Amino acid sequence: MKRMLAGCVICMGLLLGGCASSEENLDPSRIDYETLNADGDYGPTRTITDAETNAVLAQMTEAVVWEDQPVPIEREPDVEATFVYTPDDAPERSLDFGIWYEEQMIGGINPKDSRGELTTEQVTLLQAIFDESE
Repeated sequence: MKRMLAGCVICMGLLLGGCASSEENLDPSRIDYETLNADGDYGPTRTITDAETNAVLAQMTEAVVWEDQPVPIEREPDVEATFVYTPDDAPERSLDFGIWYEEQMIGGINPKDSRGELTTEQVTLLQAIFDESE
């Protein structure tokens, strides 16, 4: 009985280990974004597929210190960005972010339950990437 139980535990461990994805080290395959125009509407959806740019943006969001607090800003974000991850062995998943340049804030869009402060350098980098890609 103990052998059968031990065998089941080992099989379950191998099965779960084989199904686990190494998404922690995965950069987004693309980033879809919309920028807020002066008239208050969002422009067309644009896509960044350059692997190097996506890696830089992913590293930047990982460097942000995140808080489990809603974003305290009432106006719409300057940029709405969706980071799309496409691992080889798992379904596609995405993370939605709102970016407010003047307030130096980045936050989750859906759900609006997390936020992080950006440094001046991060805001400058984000503006350069999103403006350049237009």
